[in-house]
Amino acid sequence: MSITLPARPAPAVPTRTRLRPVRYEPGPGASAPAPVPAEPPRHPPPRRAAREYVDAHHAATRILRLALEVLDGRRPPTQLRTHFAAAPLRYWRATTGQRTARTRARCGRLRLCLPCSGVAEVAVTCLIDGRHRALAARFERHDGRWCCTAVRLG
Repeated sequence: MSITLPARPAPAVPTRTRLRPVRYEPGPGASAPAPVPAEPPRHPPPRRAAREYVDAHHAATRILRLALEVLDGRRPPTQLRTHFAAAPLRYWRATTGQRTARTRARCGRLRLCLPCSGVAEVAVTCLIDGRHRALAARFERHDGRWCCTAVRLG
C-alpha cells in the first residue's frame, strides 16, 4: 500500500518591494508637470455690487454715528425718525432713557455684510462710558435710501 502525500508548498521567498511612480512624479526623461493653482481665480465682483457695498457702508456709518449722538444726548431722538423704522426707534429711545452720559460714545471698527441686494447687516464695536460694547444693526434700502430695521446694543 502506498500513501500519497500532498505536495508541500515551496517556502515563501521574501520579495523586494517594488516602487511605482506616482502620477505627480515625472517619469524618466519627462519634464515636471505644471503646478496646479491652489485656488481657482476669482472674478472681480460686478461694479453694481461694489457700488452698493460702498453706499451701504457710508449710509450705515452716518446713521450709526447719528444714533450714538442721540444716545449721548447731543441730538434729539426725533432726528432718527427718517433713518429708523418704528420698532428700532422705540428700542433706541428706551436705551437712551436708561443711560446717563458720562463720556462721549465713539464708533470703532464697522463690519458690513450684504446678504442680498438691498439689505446690509452691520456689526460695530463702540466705546460707551469707557466700556467696549457691540452694536448690531440691519439696514434695508427703501426708495433709494437706507433705513435701519433692527438694532441691538450688547
